[in-house]
Amino acid sequence: MKLRQYLAESAQKMTKAGVDSPRLCAHVLVRQVLGLDRIACVTQADRELTSRELTALDVLVARRAAGEPLAHITGSREFYGRDFLVTPHTLIPRPETELLVEKALEAATKLESGGRLTERGLYFADVGTGSGCIGITLALELPRWRGLLMDISGEAVKTARQNAQALGAQERVVCIEGDLYRPPLASGAYALLASNPPYIAENERPMVMPEVLAHEPHGALFSPAAGLAHLGAVIGAAARALAPGGCLLLEHGAAQGAETRRLLRADSLFEAPVTHRDMAGLERCTVAFRAR
Repeated sequence: MKLRQYLAESAQKMTKAGVDSPRLCAHVLVRQVLGLDRIACVTQADRELTSRELTALDVLVARRAAGEPLAHITGSREFYGRDFLVTPHTLIPRPETELLVEKALEAATKLESGGRLTERGLYFADVGTGSGCIGITLALELPRWRGLLMDISGEAVKTARQNAQALGAQERVVCIEGDLYRPPLASGAYALLASNPPYIAENERPMVMPEVLAHEPHGALFSPAAGLAHLGAVIGAAARALAPGGCLLLEHGAAQGAETRRLLRADSLFEAPVTHRDMAGLERCTVAFRAR
């Protein structure tokens, strides 16, 4: 069978299975097995696949058709232009989370130029780091900064360390295990704190994609108190850990912007929180500075 035909038939098989973006999945899986890039998939469309290649491809296509996430099959997901190791112990990085990184980079620039820094240096914390995609990206994009990446899951911390090593950030970040309700963060030590905590309410479970429910860690998805418990805990941790003038950035659900701002205003330490919208026009990230 030629590569061109296999791509078409595998995409059709995944379409029937209800897989999102089946043509893209087919190309990614082919590149994974054959070691080709995007251009080679086109230029080698008439290549005859061997029986061994067909067998290997059929196994991966069947896994994807059964609902296993593409990132779990390939073992990685691109985030902010870098490939991150992904495991079943961490959330798969989402494109919308890049908004949090962009706003954190903007805030870091303001902090550097405005003198809103601690005397101890330029330090940030990524609370609930998962794969480490947020904290490692910040460390690599901000050469003067150092970061602490924390997660309650030891397996997630292990994954974050592996990503830091693979991407050359191991000297710039420290990955530790810790509970965000009792975070081991030194008081006033950080100029910036970013977090993508669990924020899905239990009653929203039926709206979550079956693929996500079946394959991603529920502890990183769901939060009590209408999805606000972990957001509130991060705000409390930031009130203690941020230096005066420091910045807090929170990712949250599309309908949680107003409640997140309310929680921040309830803590008199935070000034004028602002919520930003993602590419889909949905409220996704709220930013606030600790009073000086």
